[in-house]
Amino acid sequence: MRTCDKNYRPLKVGDVLKVFHFTGARRKKYFMYKQIIGVEYLGGSGGRQKVPYFAVSHLNLKPHSDSDGGYWLGLDEGILMDYEVVQSCCDDLEERAKDDV
Repeated sequence: MRTCDKNYRPLKVGDVLKVFHFTGARRKKYFMYKQIIGVEYLGGSGGRQKVPYFAVSHLNLKPHSDSDGGYWLGLDEGILMDYEVVQSCCDDLEERAKDDV
């Protein structure tokens, strides 16, 4: 199943994500904001095929070569309940087709 946010919207390159970080004092929830900056193929050693991953960056858009430049997220992770798409550069979120569960 494609990687979707908690509202069953498939993630796309350019999306800004609101990601749950931790629960603090008095049950206050803290979030981080990330952006999907591209798709890269990783792996492939030992005769295996390379697999596509989303390149997820902090909003400061540091390159992935830096130690804190972001992380990778699989394209077929299913529903990520701690993620929510809050902005997209490509389309209107309300009109984006939702995946069936």
